[in-house]
Amino acid sequence: MSAAHDAERIGPTAHYTAYVWHRLGLPYARHLATRQGAVLYWGFFALGEWTTRVVPGVPTMRGYLAYRHLLIDALVESLGPDRLVELGAGLTPRTLQWALDRDVAAVDIDLPAMIAVKRAALLRLPAPLRARAAAALTLVAADVLAPQFEDTLAEQLADARTPVVVAEGLASYFDRTARVRLFAAVAAALRRRGGGHFVVDLHTADAQAQVGGATRVLRQAIRMLTRRRHALDPFADLPALRTALLDAGFTDARRLQPQDWVARVPALARLHSPAHVVHAWV
Repeated sequence: MSAAHDAERIGPTAHYTAYVWHRLGLPYARHLATRQGAVLYWGFFALGEWTTRVVPGVPTMRGYLAYRHLLIDALVESLGPDRLVELGAGLTPRTLQWALDRDVAAVDIDLPAMIAVKRAALLRLPAPLRARAAAALTLVAADVLAPQFEDTLAEQLADARTPVVVAEGLASYFDRTARVRLFAAVAAALRRRGGGHFVVDLHTADAQAQVGGATRVLRQAIRMLTRRRHALDPFADLPALRTALLDAGFTDARRLQPQDWVARVPALARLHSPAHVVHAWV
């Protein structure tokens, strides 16, 4: 799949997700929300996403996105990175928050078209925030599936002591071959740095089967938004998921249990999702 084709499919999702983050009141998200995102959010609701709000057991798209974002945030907080890299960053507020509130060097990596959108959004920040963001947040245009991506990522991690690489909402765009390529590039770049952490959300067929019809409703909603014919192509189960990460070069991997993080993020007590947030490390 070409980078241009991916940008065409992923771009609308980035705008939609940024507007959800704004609706959730996440720090700095209002600065990154776009008119396109608002149109997609309310248009998607009118076209049928509202059904996820009335079918018992079905996570809404808003809840689905909040679940993974808040759980990833909780893990990143616990890891305490001195370098935070977001792959397929879109319009995420996470790197901006770490750059502004923690004075941590942060890096957004995405396709050129989306990096241009993010750069334009940052230019609209109030002047004091804009200056601080420019000093601590780096925007890198790159294709994460390109053969040279390992080198690109390793360069961004070069002087980090505790690097954390996040891929939120990215891996399920790819087929299994491409996913393994991404995992291998991240593991190799982290190993070249001397170790680090990778946080990614992934899906398994057995978890989807446990919620049955609810997953079908959610998958259809995601297809409507992303125009993906094979939305959320899953691993068979958690052992298969873990094996893929270990085969790619990670030392080990674990699925996060949301109940373990409720004390840190109380909102997780009322959120659920068939997605897994996975922490792998080298």
